[in-house]
Amino acid sequence: MHFLALTDENGRLIWLSTARPGRTHDSTAARHDHILAHLRAAGLGALADLGFRGLDNDILDPVIVTGCTASRTHKLTPGEREANRVLAVGRAPVEHGSPTSRTGGSSRSSVLIPPEPPDFCALCSL
Repeated sequence: MHFLALTDENGRLIWLSTARPGRTHDSTAARHDHILAHLRAAGLGALADLGFRGLDNDILDPVIVTGCTASRTHKLTPGEREANRVLAVGRAPVEHGSPTSRTGGSSRSSVLIPPEPPDFCALCSL
């Protein structure tokens, strides 16, 4: 089973998507749930894991921020590595607040939405 979840910065659950087959990709589930529209309407942004790369291609006003990836031909620069570290620190409370079991073919991700009107949140999958 695959879920998307909204949590506050302490990992407390705010919203849970409908269940989808475990093979559903994170960005596909986010598109079906209109995550970008909901975040924009609320004036929020999201820190997301790499499963959400390509979801938000608005360069001037991004709502979803993901980490940088390396390839065989492109090694991460020190700045990109530091950006990945900062994003991971911001997502850590969300990742720890969601279920940790990966048994039964389930995947996990969460979306961080702090209780006060925040400048950002974090997006992952369950």
